[in-house]
Amino acid sequence: MKAFLIFLLSLTISDLTLNFGSGQNQVNNWVLISDNIMGGISKSKLEYTQNTMILTGNISLDNFGGFASVKTEFGKYDISQFKGIKIKFKSTNQKFAFTLEDSKNWTFPNFKGAFTSTKPNTWEEKIILFKDFKEYQIGEPTGEKLLESNLKNIVRMGIITTEKKEGPFTIEVDYIEFVK
Repeated sequence: MKAFLIFLLSLTISDLTLNFGSGQNQVNNWVLISDNIMGGISKSKLEYTQNTMILTGNISLDNFGGFASVKTEFGKYDISQFKGIKIKFKSTNQKFAFTLEDSKNWTFPNFKGAFTSTKPNTWEEKIILFKDFKEYQIGEPTGEKLLESNLKNIVRMGIITTEKKEGPFTIEVDYIEFVK
């Protein structure tokens, strides 16, 4: 809870970095959400190391499944002062997206900024600009884009597998930095 409160307070300053890990003052309160919430049978696990967050699992397309994700708790985040994020990660076997939600209703549209590894199991940094985020509704693209007005009212952020490809996957995240 303390890391979450520090995160909320830090939104009022000009620089924001979410440093993941199990230590004090590191972000370690994101929650695991997979296709199990709707009848899917994908297996996933979330753990925190000293300095990272690791999401691992096995995606199954059975029972209309096909995703695993980690998300912040619900809150109120005004990230309109930023142009995007920089994420330091390493991964294997899936494409991913950074997600932004401006409603607590899961049937309402959300926004995804795609990223993928170019060198499996190697630390990489990617910048994902908010202007490149696309709107999705229940996993399907709507053709709309993320607007600056959406950025003022974000209620949840996360990382999700997006490929709907069966098999094992891993993503380890060191940090997410909001960039101007």
